[in-house]
Amino acid sequence: MKCNCEQSLKLELRTVKYSRSVTIRHVPVLVCDQCMTYELIPSMRSDLKRCIDLLGSDPGKTSFSMTDHHELAGVIYDVLADEDCPDDRLHAKFEDEIEGRINLLLDMYRLAESMRDDEWVSDIRQRLLQLSVILPEMNVFHADV
Repeated sequence: MKCNCEQSLKLELRTVKYSRSVTIRHVPVLVCDQCMTYELIPSMRSDLKRCIDLLGSDPGKTSFSMTDHHELAGVIYDVLADEDCPDDRLHAKFEDEIEGRINLLLDMYRLAESMRDDEWVSDIRQRLLQLSVILPEMNVFHADV
């Protein structure tokens, strides 16, 4: 992806403050080093908003990681935390990690269905959806943790 200034955006995990009392760690953002702008990955916006809405209108001091609330944030964290992965391998590493996570979730889905655990099935569906919507967006693989 390109910024409005035509520079390539890179993927980073940032800490975001909300209403002075809420700290949200490991939020995947696209960053332009040239004009120093950043934006949330488009497919994460609604899930981040949902997390904030769950806090209510006057949240107390709290902190959480997006990796606990969004499957993609967890995959991005895992990939970027791998210091042994060179930048030129990040694209392949993301693809491998997403494919592996989808396969794991599909196995878990089969198990949850066989156990007739509707709540677990619903949770796994949501997690699969979070991964599937990102696939067209993931053209950004220059990253920093």
